[in-house]
Amino acid sequence: MVTSETVVTEVLGHRVTLPCLYSSWSHNSNSMCWGKDQCPYSGCKEALIRTDGMRVTSRKSAKYRLQGTIPRGDVSLTILNPSESDSGVYCCRIEVPGWFNDVKINVRLNLQRA
Repeated sequence: MVTSETVVTEVLGHRVTLPCLYSSWSHNSNSMCWGKDQCPYSGCKEALIRTDGMRVTSRKSAKYRLQGTIPRGDVSLTILNPSESDSGVYCCRIEVPGWFNDVKINVRLNLQRA
């Protein structure tokens, strides 16, 4: 169980991408979700977007996109037209089979006025 935190600073209203890459991705065994707030013990709190390992299976809003190549492990979250309420911590959880193997990446988004 690995948890790290990255900070992304961007200007309000400009598309922002929160990085999440996993080099050992396998579409047979990895799925993932992005949630708002720190990564919880399991799953994603307030899941914004989920995949089944190959494609997006659910999203909370059209403003959330995965524009990377999911089967290659690029599950970076793009937020279109972010507002001040989008500031804060996000959790990228890559589900890896086995006990406590999930990769958890916390990304703190700081949005500033232009």
